[in-house]
This record gives sequence, structure tokens and C-alpha cells, in this order.
Amino acid sequence: VVRSRNPAGPPARLTRSLAGKGRIRHMRVERLTAAITLLAIAVCNDNPSAAPTPVPAVAPASTPATRTNSNVMNEPKHPWRNDTALAGKFHPEYPDDLQVIVHEGGPRLTELQAELVWVRVNGKKGEAYTGTLLNQPHQLPSLKEGDTIQFIAANTGNEPFMVTDKYLTERKNWSITACNKCGMPDLFDAPSDLQAKIFPNVPADATMESFTSFCPVCGGVQLLTSKAVETEP
Repeated sequence: VVRSRNPAGPPARLTRSLAGKGRIRHMRVERLTAAITLLAIAVCNDNPSAAPTPVPAVAPASTPATRTNSNVMNEPKHPWRNDTALAGKFHPEYPDDLQVIVHEGGPRLTELQAELVWVRVNGKKGEAYTGTLLNQPHQLPSLKEGDTIQFIAANTGNEPFMVTDKYLTERKNWSITACNKCGMPDLFDAPSDLQAKIFPNVPADATMESFTSFCPVCGGVQLLTSKAVETEP
């Protein structure tokens, strides 16, 4: 910033008349006012903190607007907070919020891609947790913000994922070899639905001893083996 010593320009020629004395007084007042103004400008320029801080037009988008904080930690009614498979997955300021994979099926049954959305955990149902969607999925028409879903945590290395009652029921009868790429040890689809899609000519009441499928997370290979076969002598 270029600071001018005399912003009003060079002084005019002064006379000794009374009118001239009036002009002298008037010009002294103007110079004093200009000097005070320049001093104020210099102080603001030398001390940026004195100037008002601009307010951003749009607040940063960080967490869903529906969130409310909770300082209650590790109570018995919140078992998910102590689940080792969920360790490190919760939002640091919202101890019941985490990201869950939601979907409308795996790659064998749908072309719609799974999505990660924020979920607020609110209960436990058998081996699964229940929670409310805090975000609207982009391309999953069967799901919307505010829906209640159930999910499980496969392990610490994979994200929690949405499950159905049908999958949880059938999952007990199968051994699933973890994906050869990402280590995902579970499926998005019930084994009977996969079997019907992959082997349409097999009778509906028949059970495959084992078959392979694509990992719903990365497209790797998973092996399913019937536990009934494993227990045969």
C-alpha cells in the first residue's frame, strides 16, 4: 500500500488577510482529518486481525444435519460401541454413527452398485445391528433416508454391510471362504438366490454341495460349501 504524505495535494499560497486566516484554519482541520484517516488505514493494514473476518457463504458439508451429539459412552444398551469388529469405524464426534454398505443385491443379481452411507445404530436384532439411514443413496431406489436397515460387521478389515433376514437364516448352513482379493467373508445375497441364478436348471428343492460366486465388494472369488456336506462321514 502506497501511503501519501499529503493526499490533499500541495498547499495553496496563503495570504495574511482575515479571510486567508480563515482558510488557514480550515485547511489545518482538513489536514488533521486526513492524517487521522491515514493512521486508521495504516493500523488496519499492519494488523489484519483488526479487520472483520469474512463469513463463508456456504457452511462446509461434514455431517448430516439430523445429527445430534451424544457424550454417553460404552453403556450396556450400546453394545456396538464395544464390538471389536466395529472398532475405529464410528464417527469421532458421533459415537453411534458409522458408514455401512447398502445394496440391492450382489453382482449376480443386480447391476446397481452398492453404496457406503452413514447409518445411526439404534439397536441389536439377533446377530445383526439395526440403524437408520442418515443419507439418501444415489442409485438404490428401494432405499431412502430415514429407512431402518440391519447390518453385520464381517471383520475389522471390511466395512459393515446391510443384510436381510433370508441371508442371515441361510448363512448358518454354509461355510463361505473369504474373497481371494479383499478378504470379504460374506455375501450380499442368500445362497439359494445365487444358486437359482447361477444354476437355473437345478431343481429348486435341490441343494448344491459347493459352488463359487463373485465377491460383492471387489469382484474376487468366493467358495460356498454346504455345512451338511462338511459333516458327512
